[in-house]
Amino acid sequence: MTIIVFHPKVLLGLDDLDMIKGIPQKILAFEKFLEENPVWRDKVVLLQIAIPPRTDIFEYQKLTSQVHEIVGRINGRFGSLTTVPIHYLDRSIDFHALCALYSVTDIALITPLREGMNLISYEFLACQDAKRGVLILSEFAGAAQSLGAGAILVNPWNIPEVAASIYHALNMSTEEREKRYLHNFLHVTNYTAQVWAETLLSALNDTVVEAQLRIRQLPPPLPVEEAIERYVKSSNRLLILGFNATLTDRVDTLNGCQGNQIREMDLKLHPDLKETLTRLCGDPKTTIILLSGSGRAILDENFGEYNMWLAAENGMFLRSTKGDWMMTMPEHLNMYWVDSIKHVFAYFTERTPQSYIEIRETSLIWNYKYADVEFGRLQARDMLQYLWTGSISNASVDVVHGDCTVEVRPFGVTKGLTIGRILGEINNCKSISAPINYVLCIGHSLGKDEDIYTIFEPEFPSRDISIPRLILSDITNPFGRSGSQKHTHELDLENKQNNNNDNDINNVVENGNRQSSPFLSKLTWNLLDLERDNYFSCAVGKTRTKAHYLLPTSDDVVSLLKGLALAS
Repeated sequence: MTIIVFHPKVLLGLDDLDMIKGIPQKILAFEKFLEENPVWRDKVVLLQIAIPPRTDIFEYQKLTSQVHEIVGRINGRFGSLTTVPIHYLDRSIDFHALCALYSVTDIALITPLREGMNLISYEFLACQDAKRGVLILSEFAGAAQSLGAGAILVNPWNIPEVAASIYHALNMSTEEREKRYLHNFLHVTNYTAQVWAETLLSALNDTVVEAQLRIRQLPPPLPVEEAIERYVKSSNRLLILGFNATLTDRVDTLNGCQGNQIREMDLKLHPDLKETLTRLCGDPKTTIILLSGSGRAILDENFGEYNMWLAAENGMFLRSTKGDWMMTMPEHLNMYWVDSIKHVFAYFTERTPQSYIEIRETSLIWNYKYADVEFGRLQARDMLQYLWTGSISNASVDVVHGDCTVEVRPFGVTKGLTIGRILGEINNCKSISAPINYVLCIGHSLGKDEDIYTIFEPEFPSRDISIPRLILSDITNPFGRSGSQKHTHELDLENKQNNNNDNDINNVVENGNRQSSPFLSKLTWNLLDLERDNYFSCAVGKTRTKAHYLLPTSDDVVSLLKGLALAS
């Protein structure tokens, strides 16, 4: 006679015997599952380990009696001579036995009512290399923010939902179980205690830097008269201008508005600037670069009629208004993360009234400017935590928290780095006949993009020392490839210098101590002949900035540009 030995599916619950652990709710959800799925009654067992408290407080004794009563009732109702649906242990278990138990468990049922951190879920995943078990996790546990993508998240108060999740876990396909496990296992192995400690120390260092920024002396207002005077005396000028909050006259529209959600926001050039820009762009001694995070269509609409250079999406796209757009993004740039980010942004947009999403070609932005201030800030904090630890935690992207915005864009794209590429293209197009000896840089940049203010601060050449200049053709692409097919004769030279350029980019110094990117230093002695007194960096409407000077509003920028146009 052949004896068939049946191995039931094992559900594991491991909790301290505490009111917030939700042990009664968990057991009641298991009872609900057995009620609704009689076919599983002899095929599944719940092993619940409750580590007793270290004190004899009446409330704990009452909880113990309550749990024992529920377990006894369920075992009496659904048990048989050969099977017991719930094995309940009122004791702790040693480490080696616990690891063995983790390894044979099919489903871990971790459903606290509220918990800041739960290490049981991490330990379970670490021991599941062979079994590939399923994690059912309370959405109120701290681990839900990091393991939620691979676990089945439940509300522990919703007993029918937990019961349905047990059924889903038991009937889950091998492919789905494998996918969920691998996703969370990678997170557990990558984000170790060492990584956590390093992240904590980094956050503490950032806090110190922020505190220093708060108490340090604010940059002085821009000396407008001096800036205009040196502009007039210089022979070749470069103006780098931002757009949003710098040259804009903002008009908000409610096109296709549903549920009070703002669907579109138009950026319009300040009306008093049209004649001024025409005069400045017509001056052969002046080159203007409009460097913005906005998309190509917006820049074309506002600046297409002027003779200037346009750099869209922080310099990822570049063109002279006399030519076509070219891409400066690297050839290996991967945008696979876009769909994941869209889902995350859509989730928070639905839950944050009057927030909206800006979709660009190389970045996505969630804007909560028109939402409730405090609620929007809390939602942004939750979003950042999810993005940093979620499905794109290993993607090659930067998550930038700006003024009422959260932006996700390709890693390493900043205005300071792309300015070198822009100057290289300007030089290749022979649009500048002599070295630039005056630079005015004005904008309202995110903190990550403020390297635009410090990248023009190399060791300025002394007047009595002769500096050997490199030939103009030595200028190469900081991304390692040409952004335009018009200059294919330079590819061989670029291939030889790519490795050096990569190191140059990684060594950008942002502390303002008379240092800059070594890549831009190559440009400095070719395209720039700049003295310290002829360089003006100015932030608009910001006090915590790396810029040397401040201007309060875009109206002040308009007045300054009018003064430059009239003086020249």
